[in-house]
Amino acid sequence: MPALRSYNKVILVGNLTRDPELRYTTSNTPVAVFTVATNRVWVNSKGERKEEASFHRVNVWGKAAESLAKILKKGMKVLVEGLLVYREVRDESGKLVRREARVRAESVVILERKNSQNVSSEEIHAAGGEQKDANIDIEQIAEELEAAESSKSEDKGSDKEASKENGGESNEDNIDESDLPF
Repeated sequence: MPALRSYNKVILVGNLTRDPELRYTTSNTPVAVFTVATNRVWVNSKGERKEEASFHRVNVWGKAAESLAKILKKGMKVLVEGLLVYREVRDESGKLVRREARVRAESVVILERKNSQNVSSEEIHAAGGEQKDANIDIEQIAEELEAAESSKSEDKGSDKEASKENGGESNEDNIDESDLPF
């Protein structure tokens, strides 16, 4: 008899409760953290309609985290597929206080935008899409943003050459570390 394999898969369809928060680990790996709310509706034995909301913490890692942090906004309906993982929280003495469940997303698809104003057309065009597209996959977004950024860097190179021709003036914004948000 073949050994049974383990299986850990989470599928959520719900709305973002707030904009994603983009963080970086000590090794400079990006991680986007957001919460997806899901609702359950049922009728109890007395015939009363009941509703219960659940909130799920979601982590997205790598380039996809940076891409999603730019595009996802509060209220958007998303489909999240991933793994259920647990994080242990301990006090100063090392005693286990609680275990927190999180979803490590492998795929995030935007199903609907609550308000079309939530995502600017500039952000969608930077991702290579159009605002009317409802389904956007994070791998596609990451690839398209990377392509857009590489074309911007090529444009900056040509701006520098044009700047030399125009007497040293540059169109680039000067950014130093004090301008970084983290």
